[in-house]
Amino acid sequence: MSDGPGTVPPMADWVSEPARRRFAASVEGTAAPPGSVSELRDHYDVINSRRLALALQSFAVDIEQATLGGVPVALVTPKTGVVDDGILLCLHGGGFTWGAGAGALIEAVPIAATARRLVIAIDYRLAPEHLYPAAIDDVLACYDQLLEQRPAASIGIYGCSAGGLLAAQTVARLIRERRPLPGAIAMLHAAGLELGGDSLALAAALNGVARVDIPPSLRSLPFLAEADPADPLVFPGDHPGILSNFPSTLLISGSRDFAASSLATMHRRLLAAGVHAEFVLFDGMWHAHHVDTDLPEARETFDIMTRFFASHLTA
Repeated sequence: MSDGPGTVPPMADWVSEPARRRFAASVEGTAAPPGSVSELRDHYDVINSRRLALALQSFAVDIEQATLGGVPVALVTPKTGVVDDGILLCLHGGGFTWGAGAGALIEAVPIAATARRLVIAIDYRLAPEHLYPAAIDDVLACYDQLLEQRPAASIGIYGCSAGGLLAAQTVARLIRERRPLPGAIAMLHAAGLELGGDSLALAAALNGVARVDIPPSLRSLPFLAEADPADPLVFPGDHPGILSNFPSTLLISGSRDFAASSLATMHRRLLAAGVHAEFVLFDGMWHAHHVDTDLPEARETFDIMTRFFASHLTA
């Protein structure tokens, strides 16, 4: 395999035409631009703000800025009203380094409108200013305040990319501390495992980018710079004793996602641990494909998540 972009394998006929056009125009955000952390955040904020403006044309919600457990959050409520008292906590992606604000909302708005649930997008502290376990502490602060008002079984947690790992780490902490677990969780485009396998090896070729544009590992992220990868709370997918206590779990990825192998392996390990787990792989889709909210495959992702949480949260 070459170290640079080459001929990208064609997508199958069942991949939607809008997705094929979007991919052909190049998937924004695959390669991080050079520059400072501030410039990186500004770069992705421009992309996410544009995506959010598009999403708000199709998904009718009200957005209120607030704090929960001392952590800044956005409360996203569907204008059509909620179906029950179940609440979802949204943990945004961005390598634990960017994604606050518009990045968090782009992952919360479509789910709030589709699932007709209150979604709380958590603006957890980011690296490199705040290292592990700061983001987990922030999620738990929000979760603890919700537990003062409602049972844990009525709360769902979902996250994409860094947020997917963060969801797994949060659940692992709750298990270690023998605290009430959420009714269900969903991990999209990352799970509680290190990157690896065929998806990581082939991602550059499948996406038409250079190898250096694909993250080599999660351990390379600044957030985990001082964390012990052998700690069950860092990569819980390596520890069956932790996994056996996980709540019902949904995992979603795409065949061109560099994290697909880790999600597939996490799914198998959850099943082996006796946990109810579902894995959906979107052929032809790339990392975090659902943030392009106008794609048919994104809408399908929102519907799958809606049905999953409706089946596993107890209001």
